Amino acid sequence: MNIRQLECFIEVAKTLNFTRAAQNLFLSQTVVTNHIRHLEENVGFPVFARNKKSVSLTENGAILLQEAQQVIESAVSCRNLAVQLKTGYAGIIRLAYIRGIEQCILTGILGDFYQKHPDIHFELFRDGQGNVQKMLARNEVDGIFTFHPARNEDYETLLIQSFPLVAAVSKSHPFASGTSISYSRLIRETHVVFDSSNQKITAPNLDNTLLKIAINSCTAVIPEFITSYSSYEKYICYMPLTDLDLSFDIYFVYRRTNRNLLLQRFLDNIGQPPADDQPAATP
Repeated sequence: MNIRQLECFIEVAKTLNFTRAAQNLFLSQTVVTNHIRHLEENVGFPVFARNKKSVSLTENGAILLQEAQQVIESAVSCRNLAVQLKTGYAGIIRLAYIRGIEQCILTGILGDFYQKHPDIHFELFRDGQGNVQKMLARNEVDGIFTFHPARNEDYETLLIQSFPLVAAVSKSHPFASGTSISYSRLIRETHVVFDSSNQKITAPNLDNTLLKIAINSCTAVIPEFITSYSSYEKYICYMPLTDLDLSFDIYFVYRRTNRNLLLQRFLDNIGQPPADDQPAATP
């Protein structure tokens, strides 16, 4: 049996009239009759009891009708899904992100996109800077949220958001009594700088750094967004820097050769990629 036979079967069962069913399907009555005959040959029993005056479903035909309707519904759903996949309206986007980004912008970005495209789903991977870069290089993900722009022509970089940098010191540190501090003064301390423009001095583990600040083992310069989700409010004092006019940048990096149609929809939602004459970025 095939889909067309089932469609004819369902329409005749609905109208109990071969002529009307043929009209509804825009087919000739002979074609509809032949489809029903072939269906009955395939299943090995009559699906309709018919005489010169009436057409009715047989007992077996009534049971088969329920299954036929489910098959047609599944076929329609499958056809619609295929169209969505072809046009980029359904499927999966694989994304990796640096630990901590989910606390500031990622939830809002993904939530907004999902509300607009509920048939597009995410596979998400959370790891350190080096590992997410490797995942992108191995084509294991469609793109990464990272602290570092790419510097390789194989990749495109999109600046997502910039955050000011602030000083973080233990509340038991002498600097905690002030309302602000100069970076030139803070730099004399044992400190860590979260600077998205310089990978060498970016702290490898934010949680460990916050713990060290809390116990007064070091001071740090961190992105302002960290102050809103850190669980160390009781132990850490945050204050603006008076002589450091830098920002902490978050980027989305993806391969130029990526052919996932869904990725372009995602990019359209978060902003446009940089022009070709802008410096490209690089894991």
